[in-house]
Amino acid sequence: MNLAIVSPYPPDITGIGQYGFHLSRTLAQSGQFMDITVLAGSRTASQRIDVSSSMKVIYQWRPDHLGVGLAILSFLRQRNPDLVWFNMGASVFGRSPLANLFGFLSLNYVRMCGMPTIVTLHELVELADLKTLNAPGGRLALFGGRLLTKLAARADVVCLTMRRYVNWFSTRQPDLTCVHIPIGAYQMPEQLADSQPHELLFFSSMAPYKGLEVLLSAYLSLLSRYPDLRLTIAGAEHPRFPGYTERLRRDYSSVPGVRWLGQVPENQVRPLFARAQVVILPYLASTGSSSVLFQSAMWGRALVASDLSETRTVVDESGLEVEFFKNRDVSSLAGAIQSLLDSSKHRSAQSKHNFLAIQRRRPEVTCRAYLQAFNLALEARCSQKRLEIPAQFPSLPS
Repeated sequence: MNLAIVSPYPPDITGIGQYGFHLSRTLAQSGQFMDITVLAGSRTASQRIDVSSSMKVIYQWRPDHLGVGLAILSFLRQRNPDLVWFNMGASVFGRSPLANLFGFLSLNYVRMCGMPTIVTLHELVELADLKTLNAPGGRLALFGGRLLTKLAARADVVCLTMRRYVNWFSTRQPDLTCVHIPIGAYQMPEQLADSQPHELLFFSSMAPYKGLEVLLSAYLSLLSRYPDLRLTIAGAEHPRFPGYTERLRRDYSSVPGVRWLGQVPENQVRPLFARAQVVILPYLASTGSSSVLFQSAMWGRALVASDLSETRTVVDESGLEVEFFKNRDVSSLAGAIQSLLDSSKHRSAQSKHNFLAIQRRRPEVTCRAYLQAFNLALEARCSQKRLEIPAQFPSLPS
């Protein structure tokens, strides 16, 4: 069976892109597909990268380009795969609302061509704090978000990373086939040894709503108590906020012990977590389930997060433990960090709990859930083809 995947993809590291990268490799390892083709976005010229004998990555569409939907559709019509999986968020096709609209429209056109379609929708704009997120479109942002959700819901199967989203759809579109698939572990979980230096980690895209100013202020207040404290800030600049990172680095250039790494290659993510004692999610607003929560649990790292309703929902649904602080409150964040830095037992208890919880969402569990969702899409299109759900998986990629 042939599978096509439309997703952001490395070398650009985003939460949704990382998800697509790791899950596509696990799907390839499942042995259920003769061919997997990833249609990824690139701001440079089109290129083709062979990942394995059964999987290749083609950088077919350009972010922010109004021809993004046509590029996706023309390739898929030519290839005519048995299944098409769209791995999507509201801004995966770039900064431009129009480019994202045309990208989402391609899903509808692909389905109209008769191809079984599955979409993973990582965020519901209707439930987000659009003002804090500084969503493009002004007063039309909510309308635009609803339109994108409506287009995504035309897929044969909609996969959602939060059960809250499934419940939301069930009251509005009860006939829609929705599947709850948590983000889970990207790789086989590994309980890393506790880092000896006091090091904090922020790992996300750089945007004003990520709460970096709150974290930097809390870090400053902790330096007198922990003179050896370090803060690592990693992640690419968000395409909607060019220059934001450079402004922050300039404003906080005199603060000691801060490392600004920028975009981190995929093979450097594990060492990034290995150096950290505590991972911080100081977000002012959220666009959905956070992959950093699951990566921290996967590597056995203690977590501090702002008490956003979305984050609390993901934590509760996944059975994780997090040290919460009051959103936007510098002293509350400093206190939450201090409680973990001061107690190795506290850090260990939290990280061990989360490491055990993430065992229920190992990569093969997520892969099986997708294979079942793919079969639902094939069934919806009355296809005679079906995927086998393997009881045992071969060695998964590291």
